[in-house]
Amino acid sequence: MTRPSRLSRRVFLLVAALVTTCGVLVHLPGLIAFRTDYFEHRLIDAYMATIALRAGGTLTTDQQAMLLEQAHLIGIELQFDGVKLQLGAPAPVERDIMLSQEPLGQRLFRTLQALFDNGRSWLRVSGAPPGERGVWIAVTLDAVALQRAMRRQAVEALLLSVAISLFTASLVQLGLMRLVLRPIERLTTQLAIFHADPYHALPLQPLARADEIGELQRSLAAMEAEVQAALKRETRLAALGGAVARIHHDLKSILATVSFASARLADAADPRSRQLTELLAQSVRRAVNLCASTLDLARGETPVTQRERIDLAALCAQAAAAAARPSEFQVTVDVPGGATISGDPDRLARVLGNLLVNSREAGARQASLTARLASADWIIDIADDGPGLPEAALARLFEPFVSSVKVGGNGLGLATSHDIARAHGGELELIESSSHGVCFRLTLPGVMIQTLNG
Repeated sequence: MTRPSRLSRRVFLLVAALVTTCGVLVHLPGLIAFRTDYFEHRLIDAYMATIALRAGGTLTTDQQAMLLEQAHLIGIELQFDGVKLQLGAPAPVERDIMLSQEPLGQRLFRTLQALFDNGRSWLRVSGAPPGERGVWIAVTLDAVALQRAMRRQAVEALLLSVAISLFTASLVQLGLMRLVLRPIERLTTQLAIFHADPYHALPLQPLARADEIGELQRSLAAMEAEVQAALKRETRLAALGGAVARIHHDLKSILATVSFASARLADAADPRSRQLTELLAQSVRRAVNLCASTLDLARGETPVTQRERIDLAALCAQAAAAAARPSEFQVTVDVPGGATISGDPDRLARVLGNLLVNSREAGARQASLTARLASADWIIDIADDGPGLPEAALARLFEPFVSSVKVGGNGLGLATSHDIARAHGGELELIESSSHGVCFRLTLPGVMIQTLNG
Protein backbone atom coordinates (compact mmCIF):
# COMPACT_ATOMS: atom_id res chain seq x y z
CA MET A 1 0.00 0.00 0.00
CA THR A 2 1.42 3.33 -1.06
CA ARG A 3 1.90 6.06 1.48
CA PRO A 4 -0.70 8.84 1.18
CA SER A 5 0.67 11.91 -0.49
CA ARG A 6 0.76 15.30 1.17
CA LEU A 7 -2.00 16.52 -1.14
CA SER A 8 -4.13 13.51 -0.22
CA ARG A 9 -3.69 14.20 3.49
CA ARG A 10 -4.51 17.86 3.00
CA VAL A 11 -7.66 16.99 1.08
CA PHE A 12 -8.73 14.59 3.82
CA LEU A 13 -8.16 17.14 6.59
CA LEU A 14 -9.86 19.90 4.61
CA VAL A 15 -12.96 17.82 3.90
CA ALA A 16 -13.10 16.64 7.53
CA ALA A 17 -12.82 20.21 8.83
CA LEU A 18 -15.47 21.51 6.43
CA VAL A 19 -17.94 18.72 7.18
CA THR A 20 -17.37 19.12 10.93
CA THR A 21 -17.95 22.87 10.68
CA CYS A 22 -21.12 22.27 8.67
CA GLY A 23 -22.24 19.70 11.25
CA VAL A 24 -21.73 22.18 14.07
CA LEU A 25 -23.72 24.80 12.23
CA VAL A 26 -26.45 22.28 11.43
CA HIS A 27 -26.68 21.19 15.09
CA LEU A 28 -26.86 24.77 16.37
CA PRO A 29 -30.62 25.06 15.68
CA GLY A 30 -30.93 21.71 17.45
CA LEU A 31 -29.30 23.20 20.56
CA ILE A 32 -31.74 26.11 20.45
CA ALA A 33 -34.63 23.64 20.25
CA PHE A 34 -33.08 21.57 23.05
CA ARG A 35 -32.98 24.63 25.32
CA THR A 36 -36.63 25.44 24.54
CA ASP A 37 -37.65 21.82 25.16
CA TYR A 38 -35.69 21.83 28.43
CA PHE A 39 -37.68 24.86 29.64
CA GLU A 40 -41.00 23.38 28.48
CA HIS A 41 -40.27 20.13 30.30
CA ARG A 42 -39.51 22.10 33.47
CA LEU A 43 -42.86 23.88 33.10
CA ILE A 44 -44.61 20.53 32.63
CA ASP A 45 -42.83 19.07 35.67
CA ALA A 46 -43.83 22.11 37.69
CA TYR A 47 -47.41 21.85 36.48
CA MET A 48 -47.56 18.18 37.46
CA ALA A 49 -46.01 18.95 40.87
CA THR A 50 -48.85 21.37 41.67
CA ILE A 51 -51.68 18.89 41.12
CA ALA A 52 -52.29 18.52 44.84
CA LEU A 53 -52.33 22.26 45.39
CA ARG A 54 -54.75 22.83 42.52
CA ALA A 55 -57.07 20.21 44.05
CA GLY A 56 -57.18 22.20 47.30
CA GLY A 57 -54.72 20.11 49.24
CA THR A 58 -51.88 21.32 51.38
CA LEU A 59 -48.24 20.31 51.39
CA THR A 60 -45.77 20.48 54.20
CA THR A 61 -42.46 22.19 53.80
CA ASP A 62 -40.65 18.87 53.43
CA GLN A 63 -43.14 17.71 50.80
CA GLN A 64 -42.70 20.94 48.82
CA ALA A 65 -38.93 20.56 49.00
CA MET A 66 -39.19 16.99 47.75
CA LEU A 67 -41.44 17.98 44.85
CA LEU A 68 -39.10 20.80 43.84
CA GLU A 69 -36.10 18.47 44.02
CA GLN A 70 -37.81 15.86 41.88
CA ALA A 71 -38.68 18.55 39.32
CA HIS A 72 -35.11 19.97 39.47
CA LEU A 73 -36.54 23.37 40.39
CA ILE A 74 -35.95 26.00 43.08
CA GLY A 75 -39.39 27.62 43.07
CA ILE A 76 -42.78 27.40 41.33
CA GLU A 77 -45.46 30.08 40.77
CA LEU A 78 -48.85 29.09 39.37
CA GLN A 79 -51.89 31.12 38.27
CA PHE A 80 -55.21 29.62 37.12
CA ASP A 81 -58.76 30.85 37.36
CA GLY A 82 -57.58 33.93 39.29
CA VAL A 83 -55.82 31.78 41.90
CA LYS A 84 -52.12 32.16 42.66
CA LEU A 85 -50.10 29.34 44.18
CA GLN A 86 -46.41 29.19 45.08
CA LEU A 87 -43.96 26.47 46.08
CA GLY A 88 -40.61 27.34 47.61
CA ALA A 89 -39.37 30.65 48.92
CA PRO A 90 -38.88 33.55 46.48
CA ALA A 91 -35.28 33.71 45.18
CA PRO A 92 -33.41 36.47 43.33
CA VAL A 93 -33.04 35.62 39.64
CA GLU A 94 -30.53 36.96 37.09
CA ARG A 95 -32.72 36.62 33.98
CA ASP A 96 -36.46 36.45 33.50
CA ILE A 97 -37.36 34.47 30.37
CA MET A 98 -40.83 34.44 28.79
CA LEU A 99 -40.91 31.51 26.37
CA SER A 100 -43.82 32.72 24.27
CA GLN A 101 -42.24 36.17 23.74
CA GLU A 102 -38.59 35.25 23.14
CA PRO A 103 -37.49 36.13 19.55
CA LEU A 104 -35.22 33.84 17.50
CA GLY A 105 -32.14 36.08 17.69
CA GLN A 106 -32.44 36.34 21.45
CA ARG A 107 -32.88 32.57 21.75
CA LEU A 108 -29.66 32.03 19.70
CA PHE A 109 -27.71 34.49 21.86
CA ARG A 110 -28.99 33.05 25.14
CA THR A 111 -28.30 29.49 23.93
CA LEU A 112 -24.63 30.34 23.31
CA GLN A 113 -24.52 32.27 26.58
CA ALA A 114 -25.90 29.30 28.50
CA LEU A 115 -23.41 26.98 26.75
CA PHE A 116 -20.23 28.95 27.47
CA ASP A 117 -21.06 31.05 30.57
CA ASN A 118 -19.52 29.37 33.62
CA GLY A 119 -21.08 31.73 36.18
CA ARG A 120 -23.58 30.33 38.68
CA SER A 121 -27.01 32.03 38.55
CA TRP A 122 -30.74 31.40 38.75
CA LEU A 123 -33.20 31.76 35.90
CA ARG A 124 -36.93 32.45 36.00
CA VAL A 125 -38.85 30.93 33.09
CA SER A 126 -42.51 31.62 32.60
CA GLY A 127 -45.14 30.51 30.11
CA ALA A 128 -48.15 28.27 29.60
CA PRO A 129 -47.68 24.48 29.87
CA PRO A 130 -48.05 22.79 26.46
CA GLY A 131 -51.67 21.77 25.85
CA GLU A 132 -53.09 23.86 28.72
CA ARG A 133 -55.14 27.04 28.42
CA GLY A 134 -55.83 29.64 31.05
CA VAL A 135 -52.86 28.48 33.07
CA TRP A 136 -49.72 30.54 33.63
CA ILE A 137 -46.71 29.07 35.40
CA ALA A 138 -43.25 30.35 36.28
CA VAL A 139 -40.35 28.28 37.53
CA THR A 140 -37.01 29.23 39.07
CA LEU A 141 -34.15 26.92 38.14
CA ASP A 142 -30.39 26.70 38.39
CA ALA A 143 -28.49 27.79 35.24
CA VAL A 144 -25.73 25.25 36.00
CA ALA A 145 -28.15 22.34 35.50
CA LEU A 146 -29.19 23.84 32.15
CA GLN A 147 -25.55 24.25 31.15
CA ARG A 148 -24.68 20.65 32.01
CA ALA A 149 -27.60 19.35 29.99
CA MET A 150 -26.76 21.57 26.97
CA ARG A 151 -23.06 20.70 27.04
CA ARG A 152 -23.90 17.00 27.15
CA GLN A 153 -26.14 17.49 24.13
CA ALA A 154 -23.47 19.57 22.34
CA VAL A 155 -20.76 16.94 22.95
CA GLU A 156 -23.03 14.22 21.54
CA ALA A 157 -23.77 16.36 18.48
CA LEU A 158 -20.08 17.17 18.03
CA LEU A 159 -19.06 13.52 18.23
CA LEU A 160 -21.73 12.66 15.69
CA SER A 161 -20.48 15.45 13.40
CA VAL A 162 -16.89 14.27 13.70
CA ALA A 163 -17.87 10.69 12.90
CA ILE A 164 -19.89 11.81 9.88
CA SER A 165 -17.10 14.14 8.73
CA LEU A 166 -14.44 11.41 8.94
CA PHE A 167 -16.63 8.99 7.03
CA THR A 168 -17.47 11.61 4.41
CA ALA A 169 -13.82 12.70 4.11
CA SER A 170 -12.79 9.09 3.58
CA LEU A 171 -15.33 8.64 0.80
CA VAL A 172 -14.33 11.95 -0.82
CA GLN A 173 -10.66 11.05 -0.55
CA LEU A 174 -11.22 7.67 -2.18
CA GLY A 175 -13.05 9.31 -5.04
CA LEU A 176 -10.45 12.04 -5.46
CA MET A 177 -7.58 9.58 -5.30
CA ARG A 178 -9.11 7.54 -8.08
CA LEU A 179 -10.17 10.46 -10.26
CA VAL A 180 -7.54 13.13 -9.57
CA LEU A 181 -4.74 12.37 -7.10
CA ARG A 182 -3.42 9.13 -8.59
CA PRO A 183 -3.39 10.48 -12.17
CA ILE A 184 -1.58 13.59 -10.90
CA GLU A 185 0.95 11.42 -9.06
CA ARG A 186 1.56 9.50 -12.28
CA LEU A 187 2.08 12.76 -14.14
CA THR A 188 4.48 13.99 -11.45
CA THR A 189 6.46 10.74 -11.57
CA GLN A 190 6.59 10.86 -15.36
CA LEU A 191 7.85 14.45 -15.29
CA ALA A 192 10.56 13.50 -12.79
CA ILE A 193 11.67 10.58 -14.99
CA PHE A 194 11.62 12.76 -18.09
CA HIS A 195 13.57 15.50 -16.32
CA ALA A 196 16.23 13.02 -15.20
CA ASP A 197 16.80 11.61 -18.70
CA PRO A 198 14.82 13.39 -21.44
CA TYR A 199 16.72 11.62 -24.22
CA HIS A 200 15.74 8.05 -23.32
CA ALA A 201 12.60 8.40 -21.18
CA LEU A 202 9.57 6.68 -22.66
CA PRO A 203 6.77 9.14 -23.44
CA LEU A 204 3.67 9.02 -21.26
CA GLN A 205 0.86 6.82 -22.53
CA PRO A 206 -2.26 8.99 -22.18
CA LEU A 207 -5.49 7.55 -20.85
CA ALA A 208 -8.73 7.66 -22.81
CA ARG A 209 -10.36 10.25 -20.57
CA ALA A 210 -12.52 13.07 -21.85
CA ASP A 211 -12.06 15.35 -18.82
CA GLU A 212 -9.34 17.89 -17.95
CA ILE A 213 -7.02 15.19 -16.54
CA GLY A 214 -7.13 13.31 -19.82
CA GLU A 215 -6.49 16.49 -21.75
CA LEU A 216 -3.52 17.24 -19.46
CA GLN A 217 -2.10 13.76 -20.01
CA ARG A 218 -2.44 14.04 -23.79
CA SER A 219 -0.83 17.49 -23.78
CA LEU A 220 2.05 16.24 -21.63
CA ALA A 221 2.60 13.23 -23.90
CA ALA A 222 2.64 15.47 -26.97
CA MET A 223 5.02 17.90 -25.26
CA GLU A 224 7.43 15.11 -24.30
CA ALA A 225 7.41 13.77 -27.85
CA GLU A 226 8.10 17.25 -29.25
CA VAL A 227 10.89 17.89 -26.73
CA GLN A 228 12.55 14.57 -27.52
CA ALA A 229 12.33 15.30 -31.25
CA ALA A 230 13.82 18.76 -30.66
CA LEU A 231 16.62 17.29 -28.53
CA LYS A 232 17.44 14.79 -31.25
CA ARG A 233 17.52 17.58 -33.81
CA GLU A 234 19.79 19.61 -31.53
CA THR A 235 22.08 16.61 -31.12
CA ARG A 236 22.30 16.14 -34.87
CA LEU A 237 22.94 19.86 -35.37
CA ALA A 238 25.65 19.83 -32.71
CA ALA A 239 27.33 16.91 -34.46
CA LEU A 240 26.88 18.70 -37.78
CA GLY A 241 28.43 21.84 -36.31
CA GLY A 242 31.51 19.98 -35.17
CA ALA A 243 31.88 18.32 -38.55
CA VAL A 244 31.32 21.57 -40.44
CA ALA A 245 33.90 23.35 -38.31
CA ARG A 246 36.50 20.76 -39.28
CA ILE A 247 35.43 20.74 -42.92
CA HIS A 248 35.39 24.52 -43.01
CA HIS A 249 39.00 24.69 -41.83
CA ASP A 250 40.20 22.23 -44.48
CA LEU A 251 38.03 23.65 -47.24
CA LYS A 252 39.29 27.18 -46.67
CA SER A 253 42.80 26.01 -47.43
CA ILE A 254 41.66 24.26 -50.60
CA LEU A 255 39.58 27.22 -51.75
CA ALA A 256 42.43 29.61 -51.03
CA THR A 257 44.54 27.70 -53.52
CA VAL A 258 41.72 27.75 -56.08
CA SER A 259 41.21 31.49 -55.51
CA PHE A 260 44.91 32.14 -56.03
CA ALA A 261 44.89 30.15 -59.27
CA SER A 262 41.78 31.96 -60.53
CA ALA A 263 43.40 35.32 -59.79
CA ARG A 264 46.36 34.35 -61.95
CA LEU A 265 44.03 33.21 -64.72
CA ALA A 266 42.24 36.56 -64.58
CA ASP A 267 45.35 38.15 -66.08
CA ALA A 268 45.10 35.99 -69.18
CA ALA A 269 44.62 37.76 -72.49
CA ASP A 270 41.93 35.43 -73.74
CA PRO A 271 38.46 36.97 -73.03
CA ARG A 272 36.90 33.52 -72.74
CA SER A 273 39.46 32.56 -70.12
CA ARG A 274 38.69 35.71 -68.10
CA GLN A 275 34.96 34.91 -68.31
CA LEU A 276 35.55 31.38 -67.06
CA THR A 277 37.80 32.80 -64.35
CA GLU A 278 34.97 35.08 -63.16
CA LEU A 279 32.59 32.12 -62.97
CA LEU A 280 35.23 30.17 -61.07
CA ALA A 281 35.68 33.06 -58.60
CA GLN A 282 31.94 33.30 -58.06
CA SER A 283 31.78 29.57 -57.34
CA VAL A 284 34.61 29.90 -54.85
CA ARG A 285 32.87 32.77 -53.08
CA ARG A 286 29.63 30.80 -52.94
CA ALA A 287 31.45 27.81 -51.45
CA VAL A 288 33.10 30.01 -48.82
CA ASN A 289 29.78 31.67 -47.96
CA LEU A 290 28.11 28.27 -47.71
CA CYS A 291 30.73 27.02 -45.25
CA ALA A 292 30.54 30.22 -43.20
CA SER A 293 26.72 30.11 -43.11
CA THR A 294 26.65 26.47 -42.05
CA LEU A 295 29.20 27.19 -39.33
CA ASP A 296 27.17 30.16 -38.05
CA LEU A 297 24.05 28.02 -38.02
CA ALA A 298 25.77 25.37 -35.94
CA ARG A 299 26.99 27.99 -33.48
CA GLY A 300 23.57 29.65 -33.17
CA GLU A 301 23.27 33.29 -32.08
CA THR A 302 26.89 33.54 -31.00
CA PRO A 303 27.57 36.86 -29.23
CA VAL A 304 29.79 39.29 -31.10
CA THR A 305 32.92 39.35 -28.94
CA GLN A 306 35.14 41.39 -31.29
CA ARG A 307 33.48 44.71 -32.08
CA GLU A 308 34.79 47.68 -33.96
CA ARG A 309 33.40 50.95 -35.23
CA ILE A 310 32.09 50.54 -38.74
CA ASP A 311 31.34 53.23 -41.30
CA LEU A 312 27.84 52.23 -42.36
CA ALA A 313 28.07 54.05 -45.72
CA ALA A 314 31.33 52.29 -46.59
CA LEU A 315 29.90 48.93 -45.51
CA CYS A 316 26.81 49.35 -47.70
CA ALA A 317 28.89 50.59 -50.64
CA GLN A 318 31.22 47.60 -50.38
CA ALA A 319 28.26 45.16 -50.27
CA ALA A 320 26.63 46.89 -53.25
CA ALA A 321 29.81 46.75 -55.30
CA ALA A 322 30.32 43.06 -54.54
CA ALA A 323 26.73 42.18 -55.48
CA ALA A 324 26.53 44.29 -58.67
CA ARG A 325 27.90 41.55 -60.87
CA PRO A 326 27.05 41.14 -63.63
CA SER A 327 26.51 44.71 -64.60
CA GLU A 328 22.82 44.13 -65.45
CA PHE A 329 22.08 44.22 -61.71
CA GLN A 330 22.34 47.75 -60.34
CA VAL A 331 22.49 48.65 -56.63
CA THR A 332 21.99 52.20 -55.34
CA VAL A 333 23.13 53.29 -51.88
CA ASP A 334 21.61 56.13 -49.86
CA VAL A 335 23.30 56.26 -46.45
CA PRO A 336 23.99 59.51 -44.53
CA GLY A 337 27.65 60.35 -44.13
CA GLY A 338 29.10 59.73 -40.70
CA ALA A 339 26.67 56.92 -39.86
CA THR A 340 28.55 54.62 -37.48
CA ILE A 341 27.65 51.26 -35.99
CA SER A 342 29.50 48.75 -33.82
CA GLY A 343 30.04 45.11 -34.68
CA ASP A 344 31.83 42.57 -36.84
CA PRO A 345 32.22 44.06 -40.36
CA ASP A 346 32.68 40.70 -42.06
CA ARG A 347 29.50 39.22 -40.59
CA LEU A 348 27.42 42.35 -41.26
CA ALA A 349 28.77 42.49 -44.83
CA ARG A 350 27.61 38.89 -45.21
CA VAL A 351 24.08 39.89 -44.16
CA LEU A 352 23.87 42.66 -46.76
CA GLY A 353 25.53 40.45 -49.35
CA ASN A 354 23.09 37.59 -48.76
CA LEU A 355 20.09 39.87 -49.22
CA LEU A 356 21.45 41.47 -52.38
CA VAL A 357 22.51 38.17 -53.92
CA ASN A 358 19.05 36.76 -53.19
CA SER A 359 17.52 39.74 -55.00
CA ARG A 360 19.80 39.29 -58.01
CA GLU A 361 19.22 35.54 -58.25
CA ALA A 362 15.46 36.01 -57.87
CA GLY A 363 15.39 38.06 -61.09
CA ALA A 364 15.55 41.62 -59.81
CA ARG A 365 17.25 44.19 -62.03
CA GLN A 366 17.63 46.93 -59.46
CA ALA A 367 18.10 47.10 -55.70
CA SER A 368 18.61 49.84 -53.15
CA LEU A 369 20.22 50.24 -49.73
CA THR A 370 18.61 53.09 -47.77
CA ALA A 371 19.57 53.95 -44.19
CA ARG A 372 17.90 56.33 -41.74
CA LEU A 373 18.23 57.02 -38.04
CA ALA A 374 15.28 56.22 -35.74
CA SER A 375 15.86 57.00 -32.07
CA ALA A 376 19.25 55.39 -31.36
CA ASP A 377 19.04 52.71 -34.08
CA TRP A 378 19.96 52.70 -37.73
CA ILE A 379 17.25 51.28 -39.99
CA ILE A 380 18.52 49.89 -43.30
CA ASP A 381 15.93 49.00 -45.96
CA ILE A 382 17.06 46.58 -48.67
CA ALA A 383 14.52 46.78 -51.50
CA ASP A 384 14.43 45.39 -55.04
CA ASP A 385 12.12 45.26 -58.07
CA GLY A 386 11.95 41.48 -58.24
CA PRO A 387 8.86 39.24 -58.56
CA GLY A 388 8.45 38.82 -54.77
CA LEU A 389 8.79 35.79 -52.53
CA PRO A 390 6.76 32.62 -53.06
CA GLU A 391 3.91 32.04 -50.65
CA ALA A 392 5.42 28.78 -49.42
CA ALA A 393 8.54 30.59 -48.20
CA LEU A 394 6.80 33.36 -46.24
CA ALA A 395 5.57 31.18 -43.35
CA ARG A 396 9.05 29.82 -42.49
CA LEU A 397 11.25 32.53 -43.93
CA PHE A 398 14.08 32.49 -41.38
CA GLU A 399 14.21 28.75 -40.70
CA PRO A 400 17.33 26.90 -41.94
CA PHE A 401 17.09 24.28 -44.70
CA VAL A 402 13.38 24.94 -45.26
CA SER A 403 13.21 28.65 -46.11
CA SER A 404 14.99 28.69 -49.48
CA VAL A 405 13.42 31.22 -51.85
CA LYS A 406 15.18 30.05 -54.99
CA VAL A 407 15.63 26.77 -56.81
CA GLY A 408 18.76 24.98 -55.68
CA GLY A 409 19.13 27.09 -52.54
CA ASN A 410 20.03 25.62 -49.18
CA GLY A 411 17.92 27.90 -46.99
CA LEU A 412 20.87 29.10 -44.94
CA GLY A 413 21.33 32.68 -46.19
CA LEU A 414 18.31 34.27 -44.53
CA ALA A 415 18.57 32.05 -41.43
CA THR A 416 22.20 33.00 -40.74
CA SER A 417 21.54 36.64 -41.61
CA HIS A 418 18.71 36.71 -39.07
CA ASP A 419 20.99 35.18 -36.40
CA ILE A 420 23.82 37.63 -37.15
CA ALA A 421 21.44 40.60 -36.85
CA ARG A 422 20.22 39.41 -33.45
CA ALA A 423 23.77 38.71 -32.30
CA HIS A 424 24.50 42.42 -32.94
CA GLY A 425 21.47 43.46 -30.87
CA GLY A 426 19.38 44.20 -33.96
CA GLU A 427 16.67 42.58 -36.00
CA LEU A 428 16.04 41.45 -39.58
CA GLU A 429 12.47 41.35 -40.80
CA LEU A 430 10.47 41.24 -44.01
CA ILE A 431 8.58 44.50 -44.64
CA GLU A 432 6.99 43.90 -48.04
CA SER A 433 6.72 41.14 -50.63
CA SER A 434 4.62 41.65 -53.75
CA SER A 435 4.83 41.37 -57.49
CA HIS A 436 6.53 44.81 -57.50
CA GLY A 437 9.44 43.73 -55.32
CA VAL A 438 10.68 42.74 -51.88
CA CYS A 439 11.85 44.91 -48.99
CA PHE A 440 13.80 43.65 -45.98
CA ARG A 441 14.57 45.85 -42.97
CA LEU A 442 17.78 45.50 -40.97
CA THR A 443 17.84 47.36 -37.63
CA LEU A 444 21.19 47.89 -35.90
CA PRO A 445 22.10 49.89 -32.77
CA GLY A 446 23.92 53.11 -33.62
CA VAL A 447 27.12 54.38 -31.99
CA MET A 448 27.40 58.01 -32.96
CA ILE A 449 26.24 60.48 -35.58
CA GLN A 450 28.46 62.88 -37.42
CA THR A 451 27.00 65.33 -39.86
CA LEU A 452 29.39 66.11 -42.70
CA ASN A 453 28.75 69.19 -44.80
CA GLY A 454 29.90 69.55 -48.35
